[in-house]
Amino acid sequence: MRPGRRKKRGEIKVTIGPFRRFSDYGACVDIQREVWRYEDIDVVPVAILVAAERQGGISLAAYNNLGEMIGFCWSILGVERGEVLQHSHMLAVRAAYRNFDVGFRLKLAQRKGTLRRKLKTITWTFDPMQPANAYFNMGKLGVWSASYVEHFYGESTSSLHRGLPTDRFMVRWDLKSPHVVERLELGPPRHDLRKELKKCPAVNSLKELSPGISTSGPIKLNLAAHQLLFEVPYNLPDIKARNLGVALEWQGKMRQVFRSYFKRGYAATDFWVAEEEGHLRAFYFLEKRVK
Repeated sequence: MRPGRRKKRGEIKVTIGPFRRFSDYGACVDIQREVWRYEDIDVVPVAILVAAERQGGISLAAYNNLGEMIGFCWSILGVERGEVLQHSHMLAVRAAYRNFDVGFRLKLAQRKGTLRRKLKTITWTFDPMQPANAYFNMGKLGVWSASYVEHFYGESTSSLHRGLPTDRFMVRWDLKSPHVVERLELGPPRHDLRKELKKCPAVNSLKELSPGISTSGPIKLNLAAHQLLFEVPYNLPDIKARNLGVALEWQGKMRQVFRSYFKRGYAATDFWVAEEEGHLRAFYFLEKRVK
């Protein structure tokens, strides 16, 4: 393969499975540093990786055709409201192997391993300011959340997190629910933007400040429809890099929307992207939960 040439799907053979050797725990540490650009204080060390697995956690790796670890996911055994479950703390894939469904396959293997242990739920956190992660987690995997936690991890040494508090969704993956099974089998559904906007009231609208930088109009916190839409710019990470002040505004809007509507019995159950006039529009889907 010529240096610098992008790999094609057919050129990549990936194997998913348990860690094969003890040195894989060290490779896991290396990938943490590479992907999140952590300083050592934030890296989960080998001893903790091993201990958590021995006590019921699940460590899974993705290997290329040379047997090198190119990604991993790692979960610990947890308890939430009396339910024993897996809490997935880390999923990372080396940059050269992204966009080849490696992360998706790791999550499928994690789901299979959890069900094999007679458990039915996996929880984890993700940053709602990362639309690509929202699409992966909610759109492709079918997770949902009714818990928004401000500054969940405190200060982070990762350059990816600097400038913003580490706000996170705590999400649940109900492994056997019809919604999850259907989403895994069929993938995210296509959405007709005009029909969706007619059917579901929007809690906000976007206002363009300058090319590529949008802010939110006034937030409506008193809507009562069963289903609601919350629009966010699909390029939020780019906005953060270009204008941290606007990114902080967006995080403030998210705190308003999710904390208010979650308190009123709604949950974020999906994230979808639609194309309009050559650009992408992205929406969190809020749904009133049935008690």
